[in-house]
Amino acid sequence: MGEDGANTTLVGRQETHGRKYPSLIEKLVLLASIITAIMAGQWIWTQSDWPAIALWPAIVCGLPLATLFVAEMLARVIQKIHTGNQ
Repeated sequence: MGEDGANTTLVGRQETHGRKYPSLIEKLVLLASIITAIMAGQWIWTQSDWPAIALWPAIVCGLPLATLFVAEMLARVIQKIHTGNQ
């Protein structure tokens, strides 16, 4: 708290409030990425003719990393659109 009893930032600067951040959209993008990864994993496991030596690394390592990469890239696009319109 400041000297006058009001809440301030750590460096004492005056902040303005902008538009509400679209966190719901980011959460939906992450959920869509996870659902897509599950569907891709089911396809890889059941319908592809990949050998077992390729299936396990793809499912355990590749798919989760690809899911997070896609979700993060889409979240950055959302952030760029959000900050670009101000």
